[in-house]
Amino acid sequence: MQLQRRPSGLPDWLYVAIGAALGLYFVVGGIAWTTFIYNGTPVPDSFTTILATIAGGLVGVLAPTGGPARSSPPSREQRPPGE
Repeated sequence: MQLQRRPSGLPDWLYVAIGAALGLYFVVGGIAWTTFIYNGTPVPDSFTTILATIAGGLVGVLAPTGGPARSSPPSREQRPPGE
């Protein structure tokens, strides 16, 4: 599997660092959420928003590393004549 080049031109190590930091924040947030629930403390409403924002950023950083999900067959206009 070949990685796609990101259009921004930033170095790959920067994406790895951002992804690692967001992943770490997400794990720490999950542990904190579990601790809140285990101790019976009400979880603040903003906590869910923060975790969702971190998860969205993580998806945004990791999504360009995958290739196309699947290719569609060529449309009728793209096929050579006679097919």
